[in-house]
Amino acid sequence: MVINYAVQIEPQFGYDYQQIYDICNAAEDNNFSHAWFSDHFMMTRDSTDLISYEAFSAMFAALSRTTTLKIGSLVFGNSYRHPTVLAKQIASMDHYSNGRVEFGIGSGWKELEYKAYGIDYPSAGVRIKQLSEAIDVIRKLWTEEKANYSGEYYNLKDAVSFPKPYQKPYPPIWVGTMEAKKKMLTLVAEKADGINIAWSFAPDVYQEKLQRIDEYCDKFDRDPKTLMKSYGVWTRIYADEDEKYRIWKDVSEKRGFSMEEVERRYSGSLHGTVSEIIEKLKQYKALGIDHFIFMFPKDKEIESMEIFNDKIIPKV
Repeated sequence: MVINYAVQIEPQFGYDYQQIYDICNAAEDNNFSHAWFSDHFMMTRDSTDLISYEAFSAMFAALSRTTTLKIGSLVFGNSYRHPTVLAKQIASMDHYSNGRVEFGIGSGWKELEYKAYGIDYPSAGVRIKQLSEAIDVIRKLWTEEKANYSGEYYNLKDAVSFPKPYQKPYPPIWVGTMEAKKKMLTLVAEKADGINIAWSFAPDVYQEKLQRIDEYCDKFDRDPKTLMKSYGVWTRIYADEDEKYRIWKDVSEKRGFSMEEVERRYSGSLHGTVSEIIEKLKQYKALGIDHFIFMFPKDKEIESMEIFNDKIIPKV
């Protein structure tokens, strides 16, 4: 099994373009296959001087300064752009990069952002229905000469979208979820090419989600093996057990958690020593996950990828 390793970049955390270039170049140098970008417009209502580049623009910039690295969205919020526009944007970027684009999309979740920007924020059930239709619309625009669609939320009438994506038949459609509940997993089983579950699911919990997906795939007469599986995970490398204990104790005191609660909260993460991370990755790999997306502490991405390349990747 070929394992892909990727770095997550959160523009909302305050990265400037030089930092993005440096992280992506380091990813190429350290045997990482992908860099993924989140899609947010603001961190908090008080982030008035925090740089937060728009995701599509940040991805385009990253592609312009790399040669082999694949650049993806984890994930575009469906509510933020009409799917017809997003389909055209991704197809265009796919051509610019000679097929180095990964396309991830989700139902959206950051209510603060919706309200600040005046974007309608319907119930989760409605947002998932909208996402389901959006995937249909995007796939039609990418594969049909003239696309027609009549849905509850989106409609097409002889819509022409050319060029078609560089990748054939189109960039894989990843659906991302942070809760992995029934409605989203059912949508994934029916319509997605891949799923990303993030950001903290212990191996036994992830395995339970995969079992649910297998059941939903059966409902649609789909082979579960045709669904790509990735895991986005909070990741921090500690030099040794003493450093891990000191940092976890500090979290315990600042947040008012017991050490047992801190350990429970990190059980689905990759917060550990090199040896602990290797063993945890092997557990996820045994579940059939072949794509890992690491959310490293901000400004520690490069040194973390170097450690992965030197000490972790060769042993997984």
